[in-house]
Amino acid sequence: MNKLKLVERKFLFASDQPITAPLYEIVIAQNGVFKRAKRREMSAVIELSSFAVKIPELAVGEARVEITRKIPARIFEEILAHARSSTDAGNFTENLYAVWRNDCSGDYFWQEISRHRSFGSTIAMDETPAYQNALLEIHTHPPNCRNFSTSDTSDESGKFRLFGILVDIHTETPAIRLRVGIYDSFWEIPVELVANAPLENLTDLVKQEKERLAKMCEKITSEMSDFIFAEDYQVLIESTYLETL
Repeated sequence: MNKLKLVERKFLFASDQPITAPLYEIVIAQNGVFKRAKRREMSAVIELSSFAVKIPELAVGEARVEITRKIPARIFEEILAHARSSTDAGNFTENLYAVWRNDCSGDYFWQEISRHRSFGSTIAMDETPAYQNALLEIHTHPPNCRNFSTSDTSDESGKFRLFGILVDIHTETPAIRLRVGIYDSFWEIPVELVANAPLENLTDLVKQEKERLAKMCEKITSEMSDFIFAEDYQVLIESTYLETL
């Protein structure tokens, strides 16, 4: 009897090699090991490790998230507005929301699915269709808690979907952080990968951090180049001096 393999392990021989595993697959590519999964609304690839020595016989792997139809930016704005109006800045409690897509119309909807709420945690109403069909789970975080917590990681393991946190929602500069999860593996992503337009009232923390890191690397590279040029110039002067003598 043939048993259905929920998890597959394979080599990547082409960049467009289809994802065939019902649950997820571990793929060895030219440049590293990747975890891949696919559902109706989305496919995703997360890099698990990279190779110092490439395998030329294999195709190059790349981390990515592809949405069949991107989530409208208004969904994020509506959730932010609801969280602001339904919670008190002076007595903060977390809210949890599910975003899902209707298979027939292709439209997106959202619903608050908080069962028990407190300052630093919320429990989902996991029996609801909204939770069970969610493409995105997103919840509010206490002020200044700008990263996913260990509790978040524990709650979000064992699923294949997008996850998000809304931070500082009662301030003038609320922020958002998103990641994709493939059964216990996570990768933080800019909102623009999954939203159909820029978010007007939310700062994208992942994008902000990537841009800051890029500027730091550019500055370091520039300073290293200046140092190398200065050293080359010094050697050149000394060599000319010796030749003159």
